[in-house]
Amino acid sequence: MALTREHFSLNTLQWITVSLGESTGEPGSVGWEFDRPSFLARQPRVLAEVGEAGFPAVMLEVLPTQTLQAYARVIADSGLRVTPGYVHIGLSEEFGLDHTGDDEARFRWFDGIRRRAEESLFMGLDRVFLAADMAPGRPRIDEAAAVGHAYDAARLDRVTDMIGAAAEVLRAEGVTAALHNHVGTWIETEAEYDHVLDAVPASLLAAGPDLGHLAWTGADVVAWVAAHADRISDLHVKDMDLGIAASARSTPTPYFDVMSRRFFLEPGLGDVPIREALAELPEDFAGTVLVEVDKPSMEPFASAKTSWAWIAENYPEGRS
Repeated sequence: MALTREHFSLNTLQWITVSLGESTGEPGSVGWEFDRPSFLARQPRVLAEVGEAGFPAVMLEVLPTQTLQAYARVIADSGLRVTPGYVHIGLSEEFGLDHTGDDEARFRWFDGIRRRAEESLFMGLDRVFLAADMAPGRPRIDEAAAVGHAYDAARLDRVTDMIGAAAEVLRAEGVTAALHNHVGTWIETEAEYDHVLDAVPASLLAAGPDLGHLAWTGADVVAWVAAHADRISDLHVKDMDLGIAASARSTPTPYFDVMSRRFFLEPGLGDVPIREALAELPEDFAGTVLVEVDKPSMEPFASAKTSWAWIAENYPEGRS
């Protein structure tokens, strides 16, 4: 079954990251609007614009300010389907915590993972993207992005163990984790991503790549998808100016400095070989292709319409 328009969904980042590229990366310099009570009133209009742009589905994103029941009502009113959401987890040591010998604290470290499982199941989903966390103050954010800066093999093994443990928590709840790479995290480069996938069994952890973030690091995303096609459950796509990416890799460049340029682009406006990479997916691929423009190159609604226009131009209607 070839990809059709029904495979595609949208992450609504366009509406909350318009000014993020001007951020210094300091906490509070730009708010994460999903966390703000004021976004509750905007949410129905944002979802309506997703549908008006042409998208049939949206990524699961229960706001921290709303109940599951309220979110379900807003989604029902929008007429959209929901597709797998995203959850991240970090190393306790990076928050100044040591859970050695403290089983209760270790258990509680995964509370956010369990909550995302609950949200997913409530909305009829059984998969979720799972990533390492990222935050201002980390060297791959503040010093050099997309080059595997400050690599530490022992730390990567600890991150791998944490990802595996989170995947086990999700599986116990009936949700499959799909490993998600992201520039700025300790799972940034192709080698780091493959290290985790090689270490954690496929029966426990699927692959849920972000093709744009892999391309940012210089990876051949077409070859990567071809090599991992049978393990991919869902994936993110975005376009980029890969000339900016190459320049930023050649000279140590902080994450937000790259983001402040016209770097992230809507599908079809940049250099990432999205169509060629998606063509490597199996014929029976039944997952979600999530369009995610980290920072839109135009007004949010126009960004969503431009993204859908690319989909409509390149993929037929309906699942065959």
